Amino acid sequence: MESSFLPATGTRDIEPVASETRNEVVNIITSNYKKYGFNSIETPCLEKLENLTGKKGGENEKLIFKILKRGDELKAALKDGAAENDIADFGLRYDLTVPLARYYAHYKDNLPKPFKVFQIGNVWRAERPQKSRYRQFTQCDIDIIGDDTQNCEIELIYVTCKTLQELKIKNFEIRINDRHILKKISAECGITDDAQYRDFLIALDKLDKKSLEDIIEELRKKEFPENVLANVKNRFERIKNGEIPDLQSFDAAGKELSVIISSVKTLLPDINIRFDPMLVRGMDYYTGAIYEVNEINGGLSFGGGGRYDNMIGSFSGQQVSACGFSLGFERIIDYFFSGSDAPAQSGRKKAALLYSDEKNSGDSNGYCDAVTYSEKLRENYNTVSVFMRQKNLSNQLDKLKKIGFTHWGIFKGEETAIKEME
Repeated sequence: MESSFLPATGTRDIEPVASETRNEVVNIITSNYKKYGFNSIETPCLEKLENLTGKKGGENEKLIFKILKRGDELKAALKDGAAENDIADFGLRYDLTVPLARYYAHYKDNLPKPFKVFQIGNVWRAERPQKSRYRQFTQCDIDIIGDDTQNCEIELIYVTCKTLQELKIKNFEIRINDRHILKKISAECGITDDAQYRDFLIALDKLDKKSLEDIIEELRKKEFPENVLANVKNRFERIKNGEIPDLQSFDAAGKELSVIISSVKTLLPDINIRFDPMLVRGMDYYTGAIYEVNEINGGLSFGGGGRYDNMIGSFSGQQVSACGFSLGFERIIDYFFSGSDAPAQSGRKKAALLYSDEKNSGDSNGYCDAVTYSEKLRENYNTVSVFMRQKNLSNQLDKLKKIGFTHWGIFKGEETAIKEME
């Protein structure tokens, strides 16, 4: 295949059947979010570069697709010694949280408080593509802005779990932690410098992909003192072996997590939620509780979020509490809705009505008659589409089946017979 026909590296073309599946899943997620009172918004794919940087997006700020200035502005910027950001003024959003914070900061006077909102859309990150990790991908976010109580975390976890159940996804659990708890653990290990604390979080966040020894070696390269490395290794070896610290030992943050966990267990007794002191989440903008949804015993993470109380203030200068939960749409599609599990493939009847092209012959088997008859078929089939019959009928039917058609028939007026695709 010619390379010019292929999509850009890290992106994909979505074929008809797969696209139908994705639309079905989006419809379920959307209807569920609306059912629980979340309002839909849309924000542009493009953001001013100054809005995307410096918002504590962590490593993702290094993965922004930047857009060059245009025309005379670009010519003026292209001079000796010009920095990268001098020749770019926009970027593609790397998540939906930063655009939401900007949106709220701008429209806050016209919005209720708290503001319950959801947004579904594409985001972009210039990272190395891997399985279910793309450079363009869809996120599904729900957020509550303007409520500083634990009710936010409880409601977001509750609605997310209900949505996953609506999608018929089973055997998942919620892991939860708090950035204040991570701060205290790091201090107990001897990490008091802010830069080292950030390096510690970046390394610890890879613990689901690397061994503890790899993490220690990464910190050693960052020139962490050996006594600190020994403390980190000892502390997290004990945690990995099941020695989970008591939440009550973490003061206010521990008490708040206890309330969240007990409330979720009351509301969703069939859902497992547990404190995980090794959970980090990659974004630097988190300020309190953080959480992920994982497949039990499988290690697959397909959603997460947390509290980010400082971001809106970075736009407006006025601090506003905020909390969100994002579903990893691509992982959900790839792992739970492929093949026969796709909702578009189960229980939907899609019929192709083929007509003969008898131009100027006076034959009744023409296009307009076929379209008229197709209305009758729609009483029994979810989709009916009219096609001209081709000479190679077998090849035509094979291609129609590949794009999701389940039934077909050749139009013969009231005697038309519809049969299943073989």
